Amino acid sequence: MPAQDLINTWFGRIDGGGEEHLATPADLVAWCRAHGSAVEDADVTGPQLALAHTVREGVRAWLAPHNDAVRPEDARALERLAAVIPELTLQVAVTEPPGLAPVAQGVRGALATVLAGPVLVGPKVWARLKVCRDPRCRTAFHDYSRNGSGVWCSMAACGAVNKQEAFVRRRRAQTQARKRSSAAEIWSGPPAQEDRT
Repeated sequence: MPAQDLINTWFGRIDGGGEEHLATPADLVAWCRAHGSAVEDADVTGPQLALAHTVREGVRAWLAPHNDAVRPEDARALERLAAVIPELTLQVAVTEPPGLAPVAQGVRGALATVLAGPVLVGPKVWARLKVCRDPRCRTAFHDYSRNGSGVWCSMAACGAVNKQEAFVRRRRAQTQARKRSSAAEIWSGPPAQEDRT
């Protein structure tokens, strides 16, 4: 799916160590060609690369509610996406079945195709496209679980790390609660003796 592929041109950790696969106009040319848009090297410029980044992060923010993965920065990413949508127009394609096609060619056409995704795949498939709930990752993935309950891009990576971190937090909280309870018993002294006189 083009939306997933675009989001995953950045992969890694938001807090460091990520891999940017749309770092240069040449990277964007390669991405467009891989997704069926005939783009000449000379036609792709820095502003078009910035547009691709805006669409990528806007679509990532658009998918975040599918997985309760909304972050504070998502509101601004959606605003920026809304601002560039007029540059990425679509038209009805007289095909069987009917579809949507980009009005522009090149980079704008490829990015418009990304935005056509929700309409072209339908609401059920679109709802299964999610971003990883780990706020340090946010990789896009298709949730193939039977009941649509997947939250991690990979159980072997983000799932295992988050489950381990949650386990450590629970153990730490239990240990601290026991220490507080013991300290409270020490400070309260021995139980008062009943006066039987």
